[in-house]
Amino acid sequence: MGKKFGFEVLPPLKLWADAFAEGRLKLKKHFYDEPATFQDSCNFIRNGGYFDESRLLLRRVASDLLEMSPNGNYTYCCGGGGGHALMPEYKKIKLATAKAKAECIKATGAKTVVVACHNCEDAIRECVKEYGLDCKVELFSNYLAEAVELA
Repeated sequence: MGKKFGFEVLPPLKLWADAFAEGRLKLKKHFYDEPATFQDSCNFIRNGGYFDESRLLLRRVASDLLEMSPNGNYTYCCGGGGGHALMPEYKKIKLATAKAKAECIKATGAKTVVVACHNCEDAIRECVKEYGLDCKVELFSNYLAEAVELA
């Protein structure tokens, strides 16, 4: 994502993926049995290109990973882009655009929406609440951390 203080700052998704690929991290296979889906964030999927890495990790820990349609680079915005999730003057517009995302989530039947971006986390939580979706929102790192094999 860029250099800062003389070293590269990597997004958490990349750190998880590298540690898993190198065998430094062990994750419990199919730790979660509840259907889950993943919010492809602009930062990590469109800009970062971590589509395959996110799926590799999530398919390891989730026994039922359901893809939203569209997904990847073609996914619908969650409405939190550019930090708009925190700006009250955009709330009405943001929730109107989040309706498409709510329909995508609902169509999967997932009980958990995993998000890797904090802006997405806030926007999806608001979307779930606004449109009465029967699911919870989990931050990617927290979701994976629960499934780490410690021994």
